Amino acid sequence: GYGAGFPIPEVLQGSNAFTLGARVTNPKAEVRVVWTSAWFDPGRERDAAVALANQGADVLAMHTGSAAVPQAAEARGLRVVGYHSDMSAVAPKAHLVSVSHHWGRYCTQRAQAVLDGTWRSGSTWGGIREGMVRVDPIAADVPKDTVALVSARQAELVAGRVHPFTGPIRDNEGRTRLREGTMDDDALNRIAWLVEGVVGRVSKG
Repeated sequence: GYGAGFPIPEVLQGSNAFTLGARVTNPKAEVRVVWTSAWFDPGRERDAAVALANQGADVLAMHTGSAAVPQAAEARGLRVVGYHSDMSAVAPKAHLVSVSHHWGRYCTQRAQAVLDGTWRSGSTWGGIREGMVRVDPIAADVPKDTVALVSARQAELVAGRVHPFTGPIRDNEGRTRLREGTMDDDALNRIAWLVEGVVGRVSKG
């Protein structure tokens, strides 16, 4: 299950990448998405998590602003992938791993550039390679071979040997969206569809 705020490209990238990753190890994996229509609303986020749990989700992921999804997973005996920051403290039994953001060094560098008079407008899309995203901590009960697999895949991503959005990719309505090759940043920033394996729509209507 995936609780998320709004179906904008950034969020669709995350839900789609999560699904594509899950289906690498289990081609039959199904991800259900519930939209909260809010960036930060613990009540709606909890309701989304409960709705996903009631639909049979065994693992929850999120693109929401509070700890409500991990807390709901903890209460329902599910597992959870945290987002934005380390969620292990708020859901110690449920927590599998967190995707956390670390922008401090980047922000400091940009502020210093302003002070130095060297700042220039630009576009930055940082990830694991740049130290702006981390995938940790991994729960102690996760099998060692799975931890090794995660570490190996991260190394491949950093080295540019793999990319989540590599064809062929179909959407969840059966249309081929990418026959071959890899989606570039421009295409990802315009994504407006859900990949095969996601149960849901890009709007609540």
